[in-house]
Amino acid sequence: MDNAVDTVRKRAASGDAEAKFALAGLLDGEGRHDAAAEELRQASKTGHLGATASLGERLLTGREAPFEPAEGAKLIAAAAERGHADAMAVLATLAGAGAWTGQSWPRALELLQKSAELGSRDARTQLALLAGDQARDGSVVVDETDPAAWRRLRESVMLETWVKPPEPRQVSEAPRIWTAEKFTTPEICAWLIGRGRGKFKPSMMFDGQRSTFLATRTCSDFAFTIVEGGVLLVLLRIRAGLLTGLATVQMEPPQIFHYSVGQEIKPHYDSVYDGEHSYGQTGGYQGDRLATFLLYLNDEYEGGELEFPKVGFRYRGKTGDGIFFTSQRGGKRDILSLHGALPVTGGEKFILSQWIHDRPFQA
Repeated sequence: MDNAVDTVRKRAASGDAEAKFALAGLLDGEGRHDAAAEELRQASKTGHLGATASLGERLLTGREAPFEPAEGAKLIAAAAERGHADAMAVLATLAGAGAWTGQSWPRALELLQKSAELGSRDARTQLALLAGDQARDGSVVVDETDPAAWRRLRESVMLETWVKPPEPRQVSEAPRIWTAEKFTTPEICAWLIGRGRGKFKPSMMFDGQRSTFLATRTCSDFAFTIVEGGVLLVLLRIRAGLLTGLATVQMEPPQIFHYSVGQEIKPHYDSVYDGEHSYGQTGGYQGDRLATFLLYLNDEYEGGELEFPKVGFRYRGKTGDGIFFTSQRGGKRDILSLHGALPVTGGEKFILSQWIHDRPFQA
């Protein structure tokens, strides 16, 4: 094994692009992500397609590389132009979101189709889920040997119908709370859980200035990037925006929270701005969380109810159900919005959380 690694390192040092691409993986395994990104950069300069796509994704998200989204988008576009299937799926997501490229849903779905035709498992799964959600039965049989199958799936997706949310039902006026049954299908919920598998980390609490570990929050979480969310999550966020009446530009990156037996979040407020201390990457952001949307990704667990202790309200949704509530009233924190997640007593719980601010989110 050591000899094989030494060989890769020697070949990479000599300028071999394929060896540099392989070495990047080895360096990542050692936790040397900056060095891995540099190897990818060097390999990409020689035209290595896999390195170009991989580096592009890293720069887009700032994970295990500098956050340089404009450069990352250029690399993704270059890899997609040369036929890299997974890069094409990422470009489809960027086109749907209008992120670092022109916004166009027809182009997004066409790119997703082409990616599926080139063999991208991710693109094929997303297309099937988009078509399955359209029918609201979650079941779509695809003959992957049929070259026209992906085109037919893409043509079956009617976006205006797809993003239409169920009718919300208000269940509380103080605090203001609404539920939305069957917001999405169990199949899409399972797909979202799968995107987070192996990536969950112990949850931290953000107080408006810094994130810290607290004994009151014992679950774990995973925050999506635009790459990991895919076309599906872009559309789900649009659906959530139409449900709540709030714009997607006001939304933080969504997260999945995972609770094992005994894990919980003690009662807390989602609002974070104290009215005095600005925050965010530039230090000048003064926005605050206006509302919270939660999507239940499974229901094979015991306990774990959402509780609003000041008003004695508890809720537990079924797989695919949504609930949202406001954190402010009259421009100030709504003290009745205090809420928590009770301990899970059996199984494991997965829930997607989408915080929505009172202005375009820039923190």
